[in-house]
Amino acid sequence: MGDHSKKKSGFAMCVGCGSQIHDQYILRVSPDLEWHAACLKCAECSQYLDETCTCFVRDGKTYCKRDYVR
Repeated sequence: MGDHSKKKSGFAMCVGCGSQIHDQYILRVSPDLEWHAACLKCAECSQYLDETCTCFVRDGKTYCKRDYVR
């Protein structure tokens, strides 16, 4: 986790699992990090990050608000 996403043949690659994203929606965090909805989690506590839990990024890793401010 934390590696920048790479595109193969125009398809988005999930930063969390490394697989191509074929979902209807791609979660784009920062300008260059793309995720499956099920893969976007806090790097510290593994809480899912979605519309109910804001996502923060530091050094290419995603965090919930509580872990980001620590």
